[in-house]
Amino acid sequence: MSRRAYPYRRAAVGSVTMAEWSLKSEDGEAVPLPAFIPDWDFQRDLSLETVVGVDLDAVRASAGLPHEAELALSVVWSSTGSGLRRLADRITLHGGGTRSAQLSFTVIGRDSGGLLSVDTQLILAKALDNPDPIGPRRAGSVLWHHRAGVRLQGDASQFPMAVVDFKSAGYPEKAPWYLDIGPNLEAATMGAVVLLVNSGTPIVLNALRRADKASYAERLIQSAVRQDVVRLMIERAVADEELTDTSRFEPDTLGHTLLGLLRTFLPGTSLISLRMTRRTDPALFSAKIQHAVGLFAKET
Repeated sequence: MSRRAYPYRRAAVGSVTMAEWSLKSEDGEAVPLPAFIPDWDFQRDLSLETVVGVDLDAVRASAGLPHEAELALSVVWSSTGSGLRRLADRITLHGGGTRSAQLSFTVIGRDSGGLLSVDTQLILAKALDNPDPIGPRRAGSVLWHHRAGVRLQGDASQFPMAVVDFKSAGYPEKAPWYLDIGPNLEAATMGAVVLLVNSGTPIVLNALRRADKASYAERLIQSAVRQDVVRLMIERAVADEELTDTSRFEPDTLGHTLLGLLRTFLPGTSLISLRMTRRTDPALFSAKIQHAVGLFAKET
C-alpha cells in the first residue's frame, strides 16, 4: 500500500499513541469497534470514543515546530452510504509535556450507511512563521494520522435497511417489506434506496439481521427478499423511458447502480427488449428475473 509523502516534517513515531476506537453497545457497554456490524440499520446511532496520548515536546521537536506552536486533535467521519463528511470532535493542545485527550462523538443513523470511516489527526492549529525550512507552517498541516473504519452494510448489492412499524407509518399492515426508491438517478444509491422492513413481521426482520448465521428457513426468506429487491430495481430502470443502455452516471449513483444490476443479472439484454417483454408478458418478465437472481437456488 502506498503512503502519502508530506512536504514537511511530521511527528516522530511513538510521540502520539492512541487506543483503538470503542463502540458503545445498545446496553451502554463499550466494546472494540468491529470491522462489520451485520445487524445495523438506519434507526441505530453509533457512539464512539477513544483516548489519544500526545508528547507535545517530542512532537514539536520532531516536526521542527517552535514551543509556542498550537496543536489540535481532530476527528472527521465520512460515510459512503450518505456521502456525508463531518467534523466530529476537536481539542486544542497548549503548552508542553504529555497530554491525554478523550475523543468522542455520535453518528446519527440516518446520516450513515455503507462504510463509515473515522480519521483522527494531530494538526497544526494555527499558521505560523516557522524558521525551519522544512517545518510545517500552514494551519491544518497533518502531523499524525490514524484511520479506522466499520462496514455497516454488507456488499455493494445490499441497500440500507430501516425497521418501521408499517401500521403506524401508513404502509400495508401485513406487508413484510417495502423498497423505497428515490426518483433522482443522479443521487447516491445509499441515500436513494432504503429497504423498509415491517417491525410487525419479526420472522422476516430476524432473518435479515442474522446474515450468515441464518437457519434454512431464514435463508429462504433472504432469497425471496433479494429477488424482490432486484426485481423492483430492474422494474424501476425499465419504467424510466429516458434511461438507455448507453446512459452515463457517476459511480455509486442510482442510475449507475440500476445499469450495473441489468448488466450483472441480464447481460446482453437491452432495455428496449426488457420493456417489450414487460409490456407483452409480465409473467415471463418476472420469471426471467427469478431465474437470473437464482431464487432459492442456493437453498435447494
